[in-house]
Amino acid sequence: MFLGLVGCGAADPQRLGGATNHPSGSAAAKARADVDYIAIGPRALLEGIEPLLAHREGRGLRVARVFIEDLAPKGGKPLSPEQIAGVIRETASRAGKRLRFVLLVGDAPGYGESLAGATFVPTFYRPKLGYENHDHEEHAFFTSHMSDEDRGFYHYMEEIYPTDHPYALAHVNAPGQPDLAAERSPTPLAVGRVPARTPSDALGFAKKVVEYETARPQGAWRRSIALFSGPANFGAVADFLIERTMTRILDDDVPYDWDVDLVVPQAGSPYAYPFPMLRDRLVERLDAGALIAGYVGHGAPMFLDDARFNGRRYNIGNMADFKRLRIGEGKPFFVSITCNTGFFDLRNDHRSVAEALVMNPEGAIAAFASSRESHPYPNALYGEAIVETFVEERAPTIGEGVVKVKRRMREGEVPLAPLLFQSDPEALAEEHMGLYNLLGDPATVLQYPASAKVLLASGPEPRAPGAEVAIAVEAPGIPTGTALLTVETKRSVVRTKVLGEAELRAMPEDEAWDVLRKTYAAASDKVISRMEEAVTGGRAAFRVKLPAEAGEYVLKVFAAGSGQAATGHARVKVAAPPR
Repeated sequence: MFLGLVGCGAADPQRLGGATNHPSGSAAAKARADVDYIAIGPRALLEGIEPLLAHREGRGLRVARVFIEDLAPKGGKPLSPEQIAGVIRETASRAGKRLRFVLLVGDAPGYGESLAGATFVPTFYRPKLGYENHDHEEHAFFTSHMSDEDRGFYHYMEEIYPTDHPYALAHVNAPGQPDLAAERSPTPLAVGRVPARTPSDALGFAKKVVEYETARPQGAWRRSIALFSGPANFGAVADFLIERTMTRILDDDVPYDWDVDLVVPQAGSPYAYPFPMLRDRLVERLDAGALIAGYVGHGAPMFLDDARFNGRRYNIGNMADFKRLRIGEGKPFFVSITCNTGFFDLRNDHRSVAEALVMNPEGAIAAFASSRESHPYPNALYGEAIVETFVEERAPTIGEGVVKVKRRMREGEVPLAPLLFQSDPEALAEEHMGLYNLLGDPATVLQYPASAKVLLASGPEPRAPGAEVAIAVEAPGIPTGTALLTVETKRSVVRTKVLGEAELRAMPEDEAWDVLRKTYAAASDKVISRMEEAVTGGRAAFRVKLPAEAGEYVLKVFAAGSGQAATGHARVKVAAPPR
């Protein structure tokens, strides 16, 4: 559990920064026992991100600022991650369980980059497991023909992985704090990294988070989840089962308070978007805003997977796309359940997918991604844990949600699934605790909508086809505004014909893309009818005619007004009365 933290050096308590009105000189302040949040980074970057730290203090957190320059002797060796962990441990020895958040402000150095005189915050490295489909020894022929520099980079990329997870455990066994003793399994700290390299990077990120948390948005993006996948390419039967499993999860596990839209670039899927337009669709959809967005599939440090069709490859998204994002309201928490997209130690100021999303001032508010190759089994457990923690339970902050997600991944299991691969599930879980890192501020509060009640007159019993029902909506946080009510099918229902892959491949490509476009639009539209009514005194009333076709339906409400938003739903079954 300690992941090499034993023997971390303790910092001089006089070098710990306290909360001040401005950061200059704060490193000389005495350590305090009331610290909730510690920010660690080079002086220039902490000064750049100061608006965010002041915002945190304004929200009631006690912030300690730690300048890296004050922790290492001038002209000496660069600061090690163990020394930074020692600073966190020393803070915890005074603050105890009150310390919850750690913000690392600075990029990790890439291979061959020197820490000396740079705006870096080092990370830990751990040996990388070789999975059943990836044996490092099989690449020996290639490495034997590499230059020394390339061979070193290969080792760096393939055989070790960077992780900030040890910082989350730095408070364990802090002196004088029995509650933090290892045998009591203290909750890990919520750790996030802002991979800035310049003060303007840090300032741009700070402004983005402060604006996000202080706005009073009323947009429907607050109930929106946008999911993109790569093509599974495991065969027709396996791909069909994967998609059916995904839609079942969306039907059964994701509450219908949420709007969920999918892009599945697999010919024959109802959610396949025209392949030549996948990159534009990614940008267009993210620019429209969402509370949470995610990608599941294959990935690389600087791009997502390709879709294949008739011998051509069509990229789903790459660095150019993430840099051109211009998200106004609705900058999402981006979850990337794939390999390498959180490769936060690229050199020469190159950005990984997750870094580009977070450091774009008009990009994602935070990202959770793997720093190297990941394995499908713990990735599946992560997916379930993310739904439970962020969608069902609505975690209070992104960082605290990530802590719970990691615990659930480690404790979770899919019965019989380990029989399908050779790797040890416990070793995989341990590695994936470190592989996945949070880029962003761990204290970020997502703009969840409030909950509204949707009440059907006469209760939840089945209704006759075409029956008219009275519906009352209660949204007490919205004194005046508008409520939108929609009658929708279940998410698994597709109300259009879906052509198979062979049929699509037999068509001229322009015709195939036109079919995909129309199929996607029809499959994504679950709304049968919609209507709006005014909200007065936190209430709205509707009279709705139910569908004429028997089946299970959902009545969804989105209410907005007075700088607030609320969402709710009720299920209704339409069935012909017994004869």
